[in-house]
Amino acid sequence: MNKKESISLVTILALGGLYLIWGSTFLSVRILLEFLPPLVISFSRNLVAGLLFLLWSILGGHWKKLPVAHWKVHLSAGFLLITLGNGFMALAGQTIPSGLSSVFMAFGPLLLVVFFWISGRKPSNRKLIGTLIGFVGIILLASQKNLAIPGKEIDFYRGMGFLLIAVVAWNLGVFYIQFTKANTYHFTQVCAIQMLTGGLILVAIAFFQGDIQKVSIAELPIKAIGVFTYLALIGSMVGFGLFGYLSNVLDATLVSTYTYVNPIIALFLGNLILGESLSSILLVASSLILFAVLLITTEKTSTK
Repeated sequence: MNKKESISLVTILALGGLYLIWGSTFLSVRILLEFLPPLVISFSRNLVAGLLFLLWSILGGHWKKLPVAHWKVHLSAGFLLITLGNGFMALAGQTIPSGLSSVFMAFGPLLLVVFFWISGRKPSNRKLIGTLIGFVGIILLASQKNLAIPGKEIDFYRGMGFLLIAVVAWNLGVFYIQFTKANTYHFTQVCAIQMLTGGLILVAIAFFQGDIQKVSIAELPIKAIGVFTYLALIGSMVGFGLFGYLSNVLDATLVSTYTYVNPIIALFLGNLILGESLSSILLVASSLILFAVLLITTEKTSTK
C-alpha cells in the first residue's frame, strides 16, 4: 500500500506527540523508582494499559479471531517485549540514568539488521556500516562506569547487562512478529494480548520476589500517582495509539524516526528535570549510535 505523499497537520502533530511521549517514558520510570519496585512499575503500567486496550478492541469491534499459530506469536512477543523488555529496562533504571538508557535502547534497529541477516536477508553495505558504527558507540557507553547514577557505580555493569537483555528481547520480539507476518490485526488487539501476557508474568515474578508485598498504595504520594497515571495512560495508551495511527498513514521509515529522536528528548529531559550529566563521552557515543540508526532507517528500498 502506497502512503500519501503529502503529510497533513494532524499527522505531523501525531508524529511530534510520539517523539515527546515515548522520549519521556524513560524519565517517568526513573522518577517512579523512588517510590515503587521496578517490576511493580512494569506490570502495573502494562496491565492497566492492556485492559484498556482490550476494552477498546472489543467495544470498538476491532477484535478478530486469531489462529493458534498467531496466538503463539503474540503470547511469545508479550514475554519478549513486556516481561523481558520493559521489565529489565525498569531494573536497569535503578543504576543507569534515563538519558543513557534511552540511547542504549536506540541500539534496537541495529540489532534488527543482525537478526534479519541471520534469517537470510543480507543487509546492504550502508546498513553494515551503520551497524558497525552503532556497535562502536555501544561499546564506548558500556565502558564508562562514571556514567552511572551517582553512588551506583559499583552496579553499573549489572545495569548495562539489564539494558542489553531489554534491548535484545524487545527487538527479538519485533523481529519475530515481522518474520512470522502475524501483525495483521488492529493494534488494540495486539497490544492487549502482549501487554496482558507480559504483565501477568511480571506479576508472578514480583510476587515471588516479595516486591508486591512491599507496596502500600495508600502511602504513595500524589507525585507518584500522577507520574504513574501519565506512564500508563499517556506513555502506553496514547503512545501506542499514535504509533498505530502513524503506521497506517506514513511510510515505516518515517515512523521509525522515533528511534533517534526519542533519545535526544530523553537526554534533555533527564538533564533538565533530574540533573543527569551530559558528559562529552555520553554525547559522543550518543552521536555515533544515533547516526548509525539514521543511516539504517533512512535507506531507500528499491521495488522490483
